[in-house]
Amino acid sequence: MPGKYWDSIVDIALDNGGYVTPALATHFAIPAVELRKMVSRGTLTAAGRGIYRVPSLPIDRHDEYIYARLWAMGRGVLSHDSALVVHELCDINPNVVHITVPTAYRLQRSGGQRYAVHHCDLPSNEVTRIEAVVVTTIPRTLRDSLSTVPGYLVRQAVATARERGAIPEVTQVQLLDQLTSITTR
Repeated sequence: MPGKYWDSIVDIALDNGGYVTPALATHFAIPAVELRKMVSRGTLTAAGRGIYRVPSLPIDRHDEYIYARLWAMGRGVLSHDSALVVHELCDINPNVVHITVPTAYRLQRSGGQRYAVHHCDLPSNEVTRIEAVVVTTIPRTLRDSLSTVPGYLVRQAVATARERGAIPEVTQVQLLDQLTSITTR
């Protein structure tokens, strides 16, 4: 029997791609020490510094992106190239996970070459959630991608977004004009 906190831990993990952190557990009055005890008993696995996984839950298809947000202490939002993947807008295969954190937030841990960290104070209307992934909205993702993604992929992403009705025609024209001005510099 996993213990008195187990049902709450599973609820947290279900909402976060199978993961739980001390910060998330605090909202349910679960002391951080209980998470470490569960690791020693084998009911949780340590996925990273301060990040734990419920091993009985399936791994989410966007596992690396969910983990990235938790790595940034829950302050990060998937963005740029990585957001294009989550929104399924083009045929991009990023070699790093792009995450945007608030301007004043400084990460106290190194992600090495695994993460591209961007700093920006995103308004709430430019952030959305797709399943367990917190990600920039399609219009914001497209604007961010202008500076980090090859032009042919941006054009593909803009066309896909327009076909889905995720952006109006005027936004499509503006984005393509901005792309042209960037590539002709």
